Amino acid sequence: TPLLVFNTESAKRELTALKDCTNWQLLNIDIDHICDLADHVSENMARVSENPVDKNMFKELVEREGIMSLGLFNFMEKHGLNHSPVYTAPANNHYSWPKAGTLLGLGIDALIPIQLDVNFRQDVKHLREKLDEFLKNKTPVISVTAVMGSTEESAVDPIKEMYELREEFKEKGLNFALLADGAWGGYFKTMLIDSPGVDKVPGKNTLRKLRAAHKDKIYDGFVPYCELSEYVQEQYEHIQLADTITIDPHKSGFCPYPGGALCYRNGKMRFPIALFHPEVFHGEGDPTMGVYGVEGSKPGAAPAGILMSHNVIGLSNRGYGRILGQCTATTKLFYTMWLTVAREDDPFVCLPLQDIPKGYDLESVKQMIKNKIAFKPLVEIYRDEEVTKFLKECGPDTMINTFVVNVKNNDDIELANELQVALSDAMNIFVGVKANRVPLIIMQSGLDAKKHGEGLKVFKTRVGLPIDGKDMNVMVNTCMNPWQRNEAIFAIGDLFRMIVLNAIGRVKDSAVNHNFISTGSSVGIDSFFIEYLTSTDVPEHQYQVAVKVEADSADKATLRDYIDCCNSKKLPILFESNTADYDHDEYDKVPNLYNILHLPDKDNQIKIRVRLVNQPEQVTVSLKVLDIPRYQRLDMSSSVTYPEKQEYFIYGDSTRTIMSHVVSKLPDFQHTVMLTRRPHSLTDIVLEQGVTVQVVGVEGSPLQVDDEIIQPLQRSSYEISFKGELQASIRTTANIKETLFFNKISIPSA
Repeated sequence: TPLLVFNTESAKRELTALKDCTNWQLLNIDIDHICDLADHVSENMARVSENPVDKNMFKELVEREGIMSLGLFNFMEKHGLNHSPVYTAPANNHYSWPKAGTLLGLGIDALIPIQLDVNFRQDVKHLREKLDEFLKNKTPVISVTAVMGSTEESAVDPIKEMYELREEFKEKGLNFALLADGAWGGYFKTMLIDSPGVDKVPGKNTLRKLRAAHKDKIYDGFVPYCELSEYVQEQYEHIQLADTITIDPHKSGFCPYPGGALCYRNGKMRFPIALFHPEVFHGEGDPTMGVYGVEGSKPGAAPAGILMSHNVIGLSNRGYGRILGQCTATTKLFYTMWLTVAREDDPFVCLPLQDIPKGYDLESVKQMIKNKIAFKPLVEIYRDEEVTKFLKECGPDTMINTFVVNVKNNDDIELANELQVALSDAMNIFVGVKANRVPLIIMQSGLDAKKHGEGLKVFKTRVGLPIDGKDMNVMVNTCMNPWQRNEAIFAIGDLFRMIVLNAIGRVKDSAVNHNFISTGSSVGIDSFFIEYLTSTDVPEHQYQVAVKVEADSADKATLRDYIDCCNSKKLPILFESNTADYDHDEYDKVPNLYNILHLPDKDNQIKIRVRLVNQPEQVTVSLKVLDIPRYQRLDMSSSVTYPEKQEYFIYGDSTRTIMSHVVSKLPDFQHTVMLTRRPHSLTDIVLEQGVTVQVVGVEGSPLQVDDEIIQPLQRSSYEISFKGELQASIRTTANIKETLFFNKISIPSA
């Protein structure tokens, strides 16, 4: 039986009889030859043998002598193999790859990580170096893996170049399987597949023609399709060169079922690992999965659901491809938002993992985003050829934006990492965290310095951090909404920006004293609201905060006496949080404003210790934090403007409704009033959550008399407008019961 193997004497691949092949040659024959080898040998035996050849007996003999029966150790010992086989995957491989090595008995060390390039894709140069090393040492290589869309960096490996490298090494005597890990990105192939019977034009051109044909018919509400970049298209055009492809329908296939696919280029590859058992296998005509996989028998409901999704949606550029193209458009628009979310004079920078495409400069790109993309309707964006060309090539390879936020001019990786943790805490739901107080959900992850190599070094340089060999925390935004409005993307950016300002305060603010004022306490009501007395003298005081609290049981009587005393003397009910009241050794974080209001003590309760200001003797009580309807650092950017109409924040509970002015551009003011009741159409849910309202007819800039800012609400009743539940536009009336306090806020001194 002839096999095509590398001959060291002729230095090329030649047909050689099976019986004359060395072990090294047999370890490096083509997969297709391996799959058919037993059949070919039995056929050749039948031709030369005088006696009939029992194919089943021969098959049993092959199985008995194979690695599945003997086990790795016995097999290697029997054939004198001195080097344990290895397999490669990019350094950022999914944890299932080292797990596979342990399952096969190869050990985790059999997985050889391949470094990443500056685009966080597999570095083919390093792969070549490792293959040269394996060839020199005659180390068997089982497989080389290309990841078609990594789940951290959204990077697609250069599978075309890796295939060409495999073909090159075949001619040197080293052969292996080429595996495509398409668990995340497998479905993106559908963006290049035409629908049967619809178009005969190559897939990547079809949507260009559709767009050209309908360019003048784009309408309001138009949903765009963004093509894959030229590089990524080329990789998916060659993904079928892989020997196997794994795909997870529950990822980019949008199927919420516990199913997965392992696709073989040559279906016979699955036979050597099959274990046929009469309970689950009833002959070749009975389709079954359990005999070929690790898990064994499994229910068929999930595959049936996935098949239905495939049949209904369609595996073409008019089905899944269309959906993923729309998601890709969303991804690219989010990329432009992350690139420009920080304003010029903001105290932070935000940078996506992927740099802008070659041929563009950063300032020109930011200007284009500002003028042609930010807050623009999709129909306007996709009529601009310059913008669509940029969107196609910019950002991640698939649908995951990874980015990092750093304090401006910071070169301390520990502070940068701490900031990502602070952002994650603010944008994720944990045990004990009220879900309605999480304004936005974005995942935090990390980049391993060893695994991410050159790419992470370059990225750290862009962010302004030293190349120090330390891991780096990052934020991750996966875009799987095919109907995302662009205006909402940049509105999310504005919301995120305010979250960043809060997070910077959390990690940077030092411990100073803080003053609060009560916004009214009803008789017989244990809980009450306090507001922070904002000032601009130091950054630690530049906040607007409203907190719902109640006195610790041991301090209730003392607090009630204090409130009664202040009311009788018509004094404001003031409290001071003093740093001297916190044990810094016991308190593992700096007792700044964020930490004293958000971090639980050793008893898992959040308490602030406050001094009773308008009381002759120094008395300190503990207030339990029940809720924080509002916590926002002042926006000190020079780009801030006064709103068109005065804005107030309404919050409260079933017993009181409070309306507090929203500070914008400085100089401005704090102004808090108690309303007679909850305004009509402002529901209990919205009241408890808190909502920003516009006061109709009251100009947004401060009201001034003789150059002095005065409170703008001179009447007892005002019309207000706001977005209610389900984003309903509501206009109603707010009736003022009393003014609680008024406080002018000046521009901070230079």
